[in-house]
Amino acid sequence: MATVYNFSATQGSQLSVRLNVKDASGDAIDLSGYGARGVVKYRYSSDNYLVDLDPTIVSGTTGSAYQSGLIDVYLSGSTTAGMPIGDFVYDIEKYPSGASNIEGAVDKILAGSFLVYPQVTT
Repeated sequence: MATVYNFSATQGSQLSVRLNVKDASGDAIDLSGYGARGVVKYRYSSDNYLVDLDPTIVSGTTGSAYQSGLIDVYLSGSTTAGMPIGDFVYDIEKYPSGASNIEGAVDKILAGSFLVYPQVTT
């Protein structure tokens, strides 16, 4: 089951979040050997996505981040400025790095709502 995390962003402001993905036991998921993908949509049934989250796996290297289940998500201020105000949905999946056919090997690891607030000061 995916870890639930709800994002909130403000139009025109950057969003930079480091997420710690854990399994049902509360242990960090080992993401070494995996890539990640994720998008924001208006609703689950939408054919098109609003923005690509382009998640980056931080763990699986060496040092303090090794096997720590860390994923970074970064959106620039210009990206959030172009997003409509509203309450949307997103998910992030992991897949085996370098696999030519990832279908059937994808696991949803994060999901939730993605709120976008209006920019007040311009």
